[in-house]
Amino acid sequence: AGYGQEASHDGLVQAGTGKRTKFPIGTVYLATLHVPQDLKGKDGKEIVDADVPMSVVLQVDTRMLTRERFVDAIREGFQKAKNSGFATDKVETFLNFFSKVEIHKGDIVYLDYSPATGLAVAMKTSDKEKQELGTVAGLPFKKALYAIWLGPDPVQEGLKKGMLGQK
Repeated sequence: AGYGQEASHDGLVQAGTGKRTKFPIGTVYLATLHVPQDLKGKDGKEIVDADVPMSVVLQVDTRMLTRERFVDAIREGFQKAKNSGFATDKVETFLNFFSKVEIHKGDIVYLDYSPATGLAVAMKTSDKEKQELGTVAGLPFKKALYAIWLGPDPVQEGLKKGMLGQK
């Protein structure tokens, strides 16, 4: 905690924070998972599958992460999720939300899921207010996105453990 990673949904609790690391950069971003109290301490599968409000908050922790690298990494994550059974045809819709933003160290990306509206994407940069980037409807998309970090073949096992509070 202490990273300004408050969830956008009321009534959510922090499950945990993990670090995404990549050689030679080191820590690329911190990812904090916020869930309803009854999901805190549950495994990745239960959280990925749950059709309840929840949030993943990413805080960029390197100057070496460009928009292009971010988009490539997320696309690669969606491919891993698809290989684990979490396919979505909305990857490009999601990635297009980032087409007009620059990414800098300290920026925060909010990935807030609500069953009624879908997955809302917002970003707060150091020099601007938090801005909404767009929403992708549907539980299948949320499952595919969250499976990047919490699915059976996550982008990084240590990151998954941290987000689930299993350090």
